[in-house]
Amino acid sequence: MASFAERAWVFISMSDSERSWSANEGYDDSVGIYYSYDSNVAQSRQVHTGDMVIIRVDSDVAGWGIIEHIDVVPNQSKMMIRCPSCQKARHHRRTRMLPTYKCDNHGCGYEFEENEAIREFESVTSFRAYYANTWTEAARPIDFRELATLQTSTSTFNAIRPLNPDLLPPFLDKLSGRDVNISIDFTTNDVLNILGGHVETVVRRRRGQRAFRFEMMRRYGEECAFSGSQPPQALEAAHLYSFAKRPEHRSDGGLLLRRDYHSLFDAKLLTVNPRSLKIEIAPRLSKYPSYGKLDGAALRIQGESTPSLELLGEHYEQAIRVFSHN
Repeated sequence: MASFAERAWVFISMSDSERSWSANEGYDDSVGIYYSYDSNVAQSRQVHTGDMVIIRVDSDVAGWGIIEHIDVVPNQSKMMIRCPSCQKARHHRRTRMLPTYKCDNHGCGYEFEENEAIREFESVTSFRAYYANTWTEAARPIDFRELATLQTSTSTFNAIRPLNPDLLPPFLDKLSGRDVNISIDFTTNDVLNILGGHVETVVRRRRGQRAFRFEMMRRYGEECAFSGSQPPQALEAAHLYSFAKRPEHRSDGGLLLRRDYHSLFDAKLLTVNPRSLKIEIAPRLSKYPSYGKLDGAALRIQGESTPSLELLGEHYEQAIRVFSHN
């Protein structure tokens, strides 16, 4: 586990309306699943499987994950747009001044319109880094300027920027809405599973999620396993297991939960003891009355509909590790 999450990066994804750098036509990113870049991006060849990534989208921090797999495709043709003066691809779009573009290359500063730009195709190596199986969505808004204080580089130009891992723990705690401890939250088997996985499992999970939810509703009715009857729009299907480890939607492998319970269940802040079939909560939730009252409450599913005790046990073991520092 020595190299797991020991290095960290911020990957910056800008929407077309926010992107000022104009040297190419952007990248195909899917926040929460993968990030695309190429060999023109500084640090592109220093990013490796097992590294931690924090994803910034425009001015907000979207979440974080661990890189499980990187697709590498050499000899890809890509259109580059260059400054007509210095022929470097370091210009930005201006929204309130003319000419529209200004070159940021040191010593150049040439201003020009789009029809003056040099356009040419060049060969690049393309990369796509997947992190979906460990993706943790931001629990609260955090401005990108707070993230910038963790960078080891002062560059504001590069889309991939190194972070100081020693400064990350409190930031990850704030971003995640719980205390994060990589060495406790991820066992050796978890690490091997993550690094040996592939995003295809996530694609299959998302494609099958609707059918899985309907299966859970047929199994349990329109009943939250923690709080009883709820409007169907509020109910979601929660897996008891890592889909990367078991890429299938098992009918006995899920619970129907209200949306807020589902989020906390996935974060391992709520769980079910497989022996007593009672709900247990992380200590940090006890200060919230609506969640504190769940502690020790019986699972509202009993008898033949009870999900797999083995799978409940797997979730319980993972949650207890998280409980130990939450």
